[in-house]
Amino acid sequence: MSDVLMTLVEAVIPMLLTGIGGACGWLLKSHRKEEAKDQAMEAGLRTLLRAELLEIHAKYVPLGCIPLDVMEEADRVYQAYHSLGGNGAGTKIYEELKALPTVD
Repeated sequence: MSDVLMTLVEAVIPMLLTGIGGACGWLLKSHRKEEAKDQAMEAGLRTLLRAELLEIHAKYVPLGCIPLDVMEEADRVYQAYHSLGGNGAGTKIYEELKALPTVD
């Protein structure tokens, strides 16, 4: 290769590698931000679903029975809650609802 071409290659390659490295770093940082947002959204949704289960529980456990359509709603809420990683107290609440007799 000619000296001019060699000098040009030696100057351009480091600039290209620096640009590619910078772009990769930016993409990684952006991905981490999105991942943190997703985790926050899941946690918030899980909290809202648990609150819905608590509300149903507070209303129907003292009555000693639960309407069938409300129990079906509780089933859907719990399945969504559980699929988002919810467990523990929410599961206990749901099991107490499942133990109630249903009425039409």
